[in-house]
Amino acid sequence: VGLGGRLDATNALPAPVVCAITLIDLDHVAILGDTHTLIAREKAGILKRGVPGVVFAEQPPEALQAIQEVAHRVGAPLFIASPSPLS
Repeated sequence: VGLGGRLDATNALPAPVVCAITLIDLDHVAILGDTHTLIAREKAGILKRGVPGVVFAEQPPEALQAIQEVAHRVGAPLFIASPSPLS
């Protein structure tokens, strides 16, 4: 729907069932920021108090740390999904 994160149109949902954050990479740097940390903070803007968040495990370490900090600050339980092969 958009770039994802704090300013995304999907963030208009007042009470989602879950919030998911995919791999953080250096995309849209002119809008989201020019580091993994800045982009991760923007993407973590979808997290809401009491709503479970799921994040892909293989994030750049600084991105995962930023997402965890935002989750803690807003009171969102955060789950880290490990990749597993489909069988």
